[in-house]
Amino acid sequence: MRIKRTIAASAAAVMMAMPLSGCGQIQVTTVSGSPEGPTIAIGVTADEPAIGVWHDGTYEGFDVTVAKYVAARLGYANKQIVFKQVRPETRQSMLDNGQVDMVVASWPITGQSRAAVDFAGPYLTASVGLLVRASDRADYENGNGTVGDVSQRDICAVQGDETASLFQMNHPEANMQERDSYAQCVTALQAGSADAIVADTAILGGLRQANGPQYTAVLTDQGTIEYGIAVGKGTAELAGKIAEALQNMIDDGSWAAARDELKQQSKLSVKLNGTPQAIVSDDE
Repeated sequence: MRIKRTIAASAAAVMMAMPLSGCGQIQVTTVSGSPEGPTIAIGVTADEPAIGVWHDGTYEGFDVTVAKYVAARLGYANKQIVFKQVRPETRQSMLDNGQVDMVVASWPITGQSRAAVDFAGPYLTASVGLLVRASDRADYENGNGTVGDVSQRDICAVQGDETASLFQMNHPEANMQERDSYAQCVTALQAGSADAIVADTAILGGLRQANGPQYTAVLTDQGTIEYGIAVGKGTAELAGKIAEALQNMIDDGSWAAARDELKQQSKLSVKLNGTPQAIVSDDE
């Protein structure tokens, strides 16, 4: 594992009044104060309320809690953790070029993502889903809270998110629109230029609560998403240590506490299927 002995950490921008009013610039921050000694750089999201969000000059959310726990189990104190903002389209490149040592950013473990990186996980299981305007709910669901006909509907997806690919496999008739961030998808939904947002239900629940739960509704679709902590190819030992840390988090009750907080913030139930393990390529 690479050890970063120096790194420039700054809080370069302030979150706008609305949680998802714009995509902004990449934010970099340490957990507390300036970094001291060797550091670990962890990629997290900045626009996924309840999962990973930039708020009041720092990162918070379920993924951030998991990242802090894992870093501590790897031997890093709070002041040695440097969080860097990633998006689905940038997280692999930032991992490959050494900008981050691991990514804890709602990254689904799929055949596509496993070909690009190694994982430790899963550490959360959610469903594929849609966020729609509450007034349009009846037009999208089968009557039991699941996604129905989306023919000719404009579905906003964040570029690089594998969840959108899984959704489109089930709904080839949907018109998929890619944008850079969930902030942009929320704006499109509010403005009427998109009919729905596709993501996993944990992310969608956070978006709904942060942007007016009375105006939007979450519908579930076929398929599930399992979050994994990503590391670079060829770092099987690191993946194994992270998997051990995740298991420790489950065993000592810390994961359940984080899950309960996520449930409170998203108003949706989340779970964990399976046991965390290193998920690495066979040809390394």
